[in-house]
Amino acid sequence: MSTRLAFDRLVHSDWSISPNKRWTAVALRSRDGWLIDSLGQTPALNEFLDFLFDRGRKTLAGFDFPIGLPSFYLEKTGLEYYQLLSDPASHPARLFFTAAETLSDISPAQPFYRRHPRGGRHADLLRALKCKTFSDLLRECDKKTKLRSRAESIFWTVGPKQVGKAALSGWREVLIPALERQARLWPFDGPLSSLDSNILTVAETYPGEAYQHIGMRRTIKKRSQDGRRAGGEAMLAWAFRHRVTFLPIIEQSILHGFGEREDGEDPFDAVAGLCGMIEVSDGRRAEAPGSMTFSKNCEGWILGQIDVPTA
Repeated sequence: MSTRLAFDRLVHSDWSISPNKRWTAVALRSRDGWLIDSLGQTPALNEFLDFLFDRGRKTLAGFDFPIGLPSFYLEKTGLEYYQLLSDPASHPARLFFTAAETLSDISPAQPFYRRHPRGGRHADLLRALKCKTFSDLLRECDKKTKLRSRAESIFWTVGPKQVGKAALSGWREVLIPALERQARLWPFDGPLSSLDSNILTVAETYPGEAYQHIGMRRTIKKRSQDGRRAGGEAMLAWAFRHRVTFLPIIEQSILHGFGEREDGEDPFDAVAGLCGMIEVSDGRRAEAPGSMTFSKNCEGWILGQIDVPTA
């Protein structure tokens, strides 16, 4: 058991570069536990930022895009991730946040790209960013563990596992304006126990990591209604055990697998990620491994992931 945190509102957003695929779920703390009282498509950005900064509540907001960069890349370029976010008008930051036209055009100073040439390979990315192995382009929390396979590099922007475009979108549209309003960023600003008195703290989440934390199988067929319905049964059983209740319309949506449409996976992940945040906030799960270093120069981490890479 870890320390129970003082946040009284949790917000989880399933993020996408496409605004109509962004879904947000909200939980409010009560004397009896947590009430998940809101689930819907994420509002327009200005409205959403105002919503996050609710002066009457201490909010922990989770987003399922990477927050941080590989240490190998930071050391090689001399950049600092937190500084890039804090000073986006600087020349290094403006270049960094501007995607190169193609994979062939990227450089260490400009590591993201818009288009992928036919036949482009990981080897081309490694060569352009002056890395020796693909592992150099992964954060520790992205690497393979005993419980899961490795993630894709944040700089790779094609294929079903790519996260680079969503990361750029989230950094520019959420993190930079939130930091300008004095939000705190986990784990860069410290452990959650030192941040839970702030109006807004932002953390990286990964719904696929949270599945097992709340009793689901790791591999959920979330693009099918039957798969989401099976995952929802585990979600409701977890909620019953831990005094988490749902607004009736949300509970019905869970029972019916979030509808027949394939894009039901978006609200499904918004709620699953939120439940994972409740596990951490209530102290049943550690926010990170005990070896985690909390500092502005760290790589970042996925909230609630405690397994570490295999050798």
